[in-house]
Amino acid sequence: MRISVVIPALNAAATIGETLKGLQSQVGAGDFEIIVADNGSSDDTAKIARECGAWVVHEPVRGPAAARNRGLHHARGEIIAHLDADTVPSRRWLSEICEPILAGAVISAGHSICYPPKTPAERYAQAVGLNDAELAVYRTPFPFAPSLNLAVRRDAAIAVGGWNADLITGEDVDFSHRILQKYGGSIAYCKRAIIYHHARSDAAALRRQARSYGAGVADLYRLYPGEVEWNARKALHLSGVLLGRAAAPLAASIGSAIGVVDAARAEFAAYHWLWTSNFWLGFAGRAISRRKA
Repeated sequence: MRISVVIPALNAAATIGETLKGLQSQVGAGDFEIIVADNGSSDDTAKIARECGAWVVHEPVRGPAAARNRGLHHARGEIIAHLDADTVPSRRWLSEICEPILAGAVISAGHSICYPPKTPAERYAQAVGLNDAELAVYRTPFPFAPSLNLAVRRDAAIAVGGWNADLITGEDVDFSHRILQKYGGSIAYCKRAIIYHHARSDAAALRRQARSYGAGVADLYRLYPGEVEWNARKALHLSGVLLGRAAAPLAASIGSAIGVVDAARAEFAAYHWLWTSNFWLGFAGRAISRRKA
């Protein structure tokens, strides 16, 4: 067994069947096992996974990192490939995401495509590339492979201690960073390792996602104080960004009313402010709570 596909899942009955059907139709990957790490689902996630031929393991500690660790320690493959339970892989996804690992890389990231957006929130997520690995693998100071579409050598994942179960978001940034610290090199980006996923569909869900991502970044500042630090220069820059993005929706709305700004640009400005403001609220809330603790 050369490859294990690990899927963390929590109440994913509505989507996991399509994920597993996509895995069943893979070509070019050879023999592989599918492990669904059920994270305490109260729906039929585990039942559907078993019916689709997956090996279901249970992880009572909540969080995708804990669930991935459960899958990691049960996996028999030399390569661990990760999907989320609300994604659908293209037919050659597994062979493409594993190809760099077989050629000597330690970690690889695939190309994630949003389903055609239907709502303003989905259009915003697609426009800014929230899960765009092509950007993430070169991001400084923490290049990373987004966890919904990555592969890693099993021995390397175990050697760095697996996934940090204390992190609910940002765990893929932390995991990638520890892999690169130990093994050097870079993350192999696989443009042909394509998966399809649904972005958050409404403003409330996007707001929650932004706050959780902000909290995850605050955790990275805490974990790596020697590599990133908050200072007066960053605070001043952030103030300017917030002022600009707060003013943009009003300016765009006025421009739209008088016909000099199109509706799509006005919509983007409104959602860009929604995302930015909630991201930094999440960051500040986590930083303050950690300081009090």
